Amino acid sequence: MAQLQVTVVEAKNIKRKDFFSESDPFVQIYLDNKNNKQKTKVKRNTKNPQWDEILVLNHLKGQDFLYVDICDKDPLKDDIIGSIKIDLSDLYETNHIDNWFTIPAKDGKKSKVGKKSKVGTKSCGELHLIFDYQPLKV
Repeated sequence: MAQLQVTVVEAKNIKRKDFFSESDPFVQIYLDNKNNKQKTKVKRNTKNPQWDEILVLNHLKGQDFLYVDICDKDPLKDDIIGSIKIDLSDLYETNHIDNWFTIPAKDGKKSKVGKKSKVGTKSCGELHLIFDYQPLKV
């Protein structure tokens, strides 16, 4: 077992989902099993949100992907702006990675931690994440 700490720093040029205003973005993260989703606070009416929030997940062996959804908060139903599937294998060796990720449109492809995502041409912006991985002694 390990602890995965994800610092959601900021985003740039988030794609607008609302018709009359900028998006109200927030980020949610989860591992393969989709249990224990963690979310940032909502930032109102911006395409360049600053969060600087630390989200913590308990990581079990075999959970090799982190899923990141960038969402737009709406009164009735939140919209997904874009999604990133991040391969955590590089993180197991270094225990710390600080990187920017391109946010692909809704159905994103997998991206390796430590490498800037270059998925498709439909970018919904960029997201700055910092990963810290700490194996726990049992």
